[in-house]
Amino acid sequence: MAPPMTTLKGDKFDRSMFESVLKRRFFFTESFEIYRMAPNFKGDNRGLFDYGPPGCALQANLIDLWRKHFVLEENMLEVDCTVITPEAVLKTSGHVDKFADWMCKDPIKGDHLRADHLVENVLETRLAKGVKGLGKDATKLSEAEIAEYNNILAQVGLYISTPLHSFPCTMVRELTSRDDRLITTAVKSSGRSLNG
Repeated sequence: MAPPMTTLKGDKFDRSMFESVLKRRFFFTESFEIYRMAPNFKGDNRGLFDYGPPGCALQANLIDLWRKHFVLEENMLEVDCTVITPEAVLKTSGHVDKFADWMCKDPIKGDHLRADHLVENVLETRLAKGVKGLGKDATKLSEAEIAEYNNILAQVGLYISTPLHSFPCTMVRELTSRDDRLITTAVKSSGRSLNG
């Protein structure tokens, strides 16, 4: 866990005070803020911001630095695309109906993780250490297990839009310790079992 942020004087960093200074010095402000306060305003404008003169200068400097690195040094080509995607495009592409990220919740810490990322992290850690599990009595991975883990890692992206129970079951069943609790929680929340 990262240490708490502090100011240059060593005081605890106060995000609300920092944002207040940025707003007062007009680095940014909420878009359409004067209309949002109107009694007849319906809707939501959260997440939309306008930049003032210092904010524009900061943004221009960041873009300039980005261009110098990627466009000039790395010889990449720059494109400028829209930042808003119409819902009809997302429906046509299948993002709305087909894609879902299966999540796991750690019952002790309360952390949420994507199931495919959990599986990737567990398998990559095991492959790096060459052992199955976290304890001192963890057994060494066999050549067959190493091949199975590498095969699963190569295909884990295919499981993103499918329930966790369709991950290769032999691998899911043998996850241990904290990982086992996460997997069990994810499977219970999807209403599926690991049988199969």
